[in-house]
Amino acid sequence: MRKIFSLLIVVFLTFPVFAAKVKYDPEIKVDEKLTIPLRNYGVFAPFGSFYAIGVYVAGNETDNMKLKNADQPMAIRLVSLSNILIMSWLMKEFRRGFSYGMDHDKKFLKTIQTRIDTFIAMLEKSGKKPKKNKAITFLYLPGEGTRVYFENEFLGVIKGHDFKRALFGIWLNNNCADPKLRDEAIKIRKK
Repeated sequence: MRKIFSLLIVVFLTFPVFAAKVKYDPEIKVDEKLTIPLRNYGVFAPFGSFYAIGVYVAGNETDNMKLKNADQPMAIRLVSLSNILIMSWLMKEFRRGFSYGMDHDKKFLKTIQTRIDTFIAMLEKSGKKPKKNKAITFLYLPGEGTRVYFENEFLGVIKGHDFKRALFGIWLNNNCADPKLRDEAIKIRKK
């Protein structure tokens, strides 16, 4: 018990060091005509994992549900802050998160389940490891769908605005796992 307590103290005392090193590009350049600015980021730190999400979106909308449901170019970039994070755990959390992101609407989730499975398999079978400072980007473009990147490597695209709403809802929904993370990530940064 003493070792576990000591480990927890070390983790929580060193966490600010991890958080201080989060670096996000100030924008995502999609093509010559479209650049999406970084809104802000927040840090998620339950025991056993550390990652941050950055929200990239133009405009001044700060309502989390309007952002989740928006049919406009936007992205979420997940950055690992530790070597503790592993893909299998992350995919397990995504599977659970889709339910929270859509308020446990099982009927709706059945309509996108094949795309959720494709998305999970895309990341799991990529062979990529979300080690410290590695980024996974989910870039939504209306009419195309959600592009998935590991670092700068394109892994594929999942079609549909409905899938984007469910994926982005993992972090932006009213019923998300970490409202503090959500509120930090959608807050407009002071320049």
